[in-house]
Amino acid sequence: MQEINQPKIRFQGVDKVFVTRRQTIQALKDISFTVPARQIVSIVGPSGCGKSTIIRLLDDIIKPSAGDIYVDDYRYEQEVPKEIIRKMGFIFQRPNLLPWLTVRENVAFPQRVLGLKGPKWEQIVDELMEMGRLTQYADAKPSSLSGGMLQRAGVLRGMSTRPEILLMDEPFGALDQTLREQLDLETLSLWERLGQTIIFITHNVREAVLMSARVYVMATQPGRMIAEIPIELPYPRTLDVLLDPKFIAYEQRITALIGEIDLAQIV
Repeated sequence: MQEINQPKIRFQGVDKVFVTRRQTIQALKDISFTVPARQIVSIVGPSGCGKSTIIRLLDDIIKPSAGDIYVDDYRYEQEVPKEIIRKMGFIFQRPNLLPWLTVRENVAFPQRVLGLKGPKWEQIVDELMEMGRLTQYADAKPSSLSGGMLQRAGVLRGMSTRPEILLMDEPFGALDQTLREQLDLETLSLWERLGQTIIFITHNVREAVLMSARVYVMATQPGRMIAEIPIELPYPRTLDVLLDPKFIAYEQRITALIGEIDLAQIV
């Protein structure tokens, strides 16, 4: 297992240009950052700055126009091996559970896709259901769950293949602040027990500071990194940290950076 602070993910001078019939769009320019093993790193910035494009590049859904991407020191080539992509789990803004499957079957679905069978994998699902306090709903259909439970099941599904890396793209963005913070804390609890490396995409600065060991701030036109802010607050974290003067200072600093970006775009 990699030691904490050893790079798990590294982007080095990455550009992404989309070419259509009508225009050429530079979505990302000179993106360079690292994610240490078993850390949570958030990426924040205005809409359209390319946060989700970074995840799509890492997942090899799209290819970079320039620069290098590394996972565990493997440099991405034109064909990225399946064993690299299988290190990743995905948690999206909406859980999108399959309505004809039970909650447990939904959580286990990524295992089924990858052909992961047997008692070991069944036990992993059972443990996740227990950690997520969904065991009593294992045989229920998604339609009988609340919004918060559905999102929790989506998080567990992303962890069911025991990925080393979790890519979380606005996972709680559609929820109200109270429920969002509850699920943030539950995700932190799961992370402390399982130790994945997490890239957390969010528009919510408060959430980014609560979750992360460091926060990267992006600007638009083109999408680029403008700040890296280490969050020097100890884990485990509770909602009490929201009142810590250091937390408030981090939140204000990052909010000001994003505000300056928006004003610059208007001018």
